[in-house]
Amino acid sequence: MRRVAQIIALALCVMSIGGRAQTAKPAIDYRPDLLIQIGVSNLDRAIEFYTTMLGFEMTERRNDLKFAHVTSNVPGLEIGLNEVAVPKGSGSIVLNIGVRNVVDTRRRLEARGLAFRGETVIIPGKVALAEFADPDGNVLRFAGPPPPR
Repeated sequence: MRRVAQIIALALCVMSIGGRAQTAKPAIDYRPDLLIQIGVSNLDRAIEFYTTMLGFEMTERRNDLKFAHVTSNVPGLEIGLNEVAVPKGSGSIVLNIGVRNVVDTRRRLEARGLAFRGETVIIPGKVALAEFADPDGNVLRFAGPPPPR
C-alpha cells in the first residue's frame, strides 16, 4: 500500500507542475491524466455508489474484465472500479475529493443516506475535511475551504 501511495503522490506532483517553467526536460513524458484503481467486491454496487451517491459518471464498463471507469468534473482524473475476490480497502490511502463547500456537500449526502466517519474536521485558514467510505471500506474525504468564522 505504501508503494501505491508513493506512486499516486508522485503522479499528482507531476500533474501539478503542468504550466510551470522547467529548466530541464523530464526524463519521463507524462500525460496530464491519472487513473486511480480501486478494488471492489461487487461492481454493480460500486457503480451505483460512485454514480448515484457521489454523482460521478460511468464512462466505460467491461463486464468481461469486471471493470468500470467513472469520472467527475476533474479533468484527467478517472477512478477504475475493479471487481476482485477480496477487496483490501484503501488502508492508509485516502482519496480527498475537492468540493467548494464541505458542510453543504456533507449535509446533502447525509440526507441521501451516506454515513460519514466522525465530525467534519476544520483546520482554520486551511481546510475542512469530511471522511466516509465506499461500500468496500475504501476511505474517501470531501475536502474544501473551511467555512467562514
